[in-house]
Amino acid sequence: MSVYEKAYKALKQAGHHVSIIQQESKDVGIWIEVWNSDLGECHEFRIHDEEVVWWAGMYDANKTTQ
Repeated sequence: MSVYEKAYKALKQAGHHVSIIQQESKDVGIWIEVWNSDLGECHEFRIHDEEVVWWAGMYDANKTTQ
């Protein structure tokens, strides 16, 4: 499983709305949806690779504790 797939699963388990988007063969990104209640709008942001690695680590940590 790739680091992106692990991060995706960890974010989903944490209750976030996320997507994996591959724009080019070497450009894969994790996009997260953020709801702004005050504005009544949803915004999508691409998280940084460092955050992808962190969330992938959270997936691995959760797998070892189960």
